[in-house]
Amino acid sequence: MAEEDLKEEQEPQGKNSSAGTIKLIIAGIVIIILAAGISFAVARFAAVSAPQHGSTYNANAKIKTDNIGTTFDAGEYLTNLAGGSRYIKVKIVFSFANKELETEITNKLPAIQNTINKVLREQSADALNEPKSMDKLADRLKKSINELLVTGNIDEIYFTYFVVQ
Repeated sequence: MAEEDLKEEQEPQGKNSSAGTIKLIIAGIVIIILAAGISFAVARFAAVSAPQHGSTYNANAKIKTDNIGTTFDAGEYLTNLAGGSRYIKVKIVFSFANKELETEITNKLPAIQNTINKVLREQSADALNEPKSMDKLADRLKKSINELLVTGNIDEIYFTYFVVQ
């Protein structure tokens, strides 16, 4: 009789133990599903909001604003720097007031790109790490490019990204 009481006491605990294990497994599965859903949502948001790498070059891309005039996407440049194995990668946008200048820039784009590459290759990594180096480089590029233009001048050069490695 003592054995029967002992078995009766153990059986409810066994049922509670297996029910607790099942609840724990279900909770774990729910947590995994929630984590996967959140990860998917974050990845999707990051993919939508991140800039697209490898996008095609569009020489005719322009934006009209009242503050900076007409802009012209001059493209992306990757070249070695003077004196070694370091390189620079920049994306350049021109700003100008004379709308007719856009046609001239488009027609002379190969010469302008060549000038940009020459000026970038003359730079050293040490010089580009100095304060105001981006401003100095923009001024040098602007001066060199404006020498090629007849219709008007570029007012500003913007670097939409600038990496030296």
